Amino acid sequence: MSDKLNISEIFYSLQGEGARAGTANVFIRLQGCKAKDACYASGVRCDTEFESGREYDLTELLSILTDYNCPNIIWTGGEPAQQLTKEIVQFFTDRGYYQAIETSGLLPVPANLDFVCVSPKVAEHVIKKNFTHVSEIKYVRHRGQDIPNPSITADYYFISPHSDGFDINGDNLKHCIELVKQNPVWRLSIQQHKLWKVL
Repeated sequence: MSDKLNISEIFYSLQGEGARAGTANVFIRLQGCKAKDACYASGVRCDTEFESGREYDLTELLSILTDYNCPNIIWTGGEPAQQLTKEIVQFFTDRGYYQAIETSGLLPVPANLDFVCVSPKVAEHVIKKNFTHVSEIKYVRHRGQDIPNPSITADYYFISPHSDGFDINGDNLKHCIELVKQNPVWRLSIQQHKLWKVL
């Protein structure tokens, strides 16, 4: 097992989106993403800065996590599935950590994670190849875009209005509200951390 991870940043904050919104977590932003070119081409701005960051071994990472005194980890990116393995997940599970992942759907994720959020950045046939069911699936929507037609099932289905940086776009928000009202299987998720003014 590789006991090293390339990490862009580690920070302690509240989950601002989806079914776990409001919970305290240590966010571990893993570096790198094979889907970044597709995101940029479609106008999606990635919140990972790819140039800096460094390598951490698991013992060093565990020491940092211990200082936060929080049992919840969110593996995010970039695309965390490029680095995360079932052995790394098990290492932290054995030490009492609850682990969630935020993934684009580009790659399969370790089966021993506690919570899997797919926020699609790739075609539905790619997601279907890697998943059948996840904890939550979350699509970003602009005004005028229709309700999604996901290729997999989830415990929770969310749509989220595309934001303008740290500002919630009012037109996109109104559109998403109407989509949920017309399709009540879906739920609205906004990036509440932007309203709370936290990372």
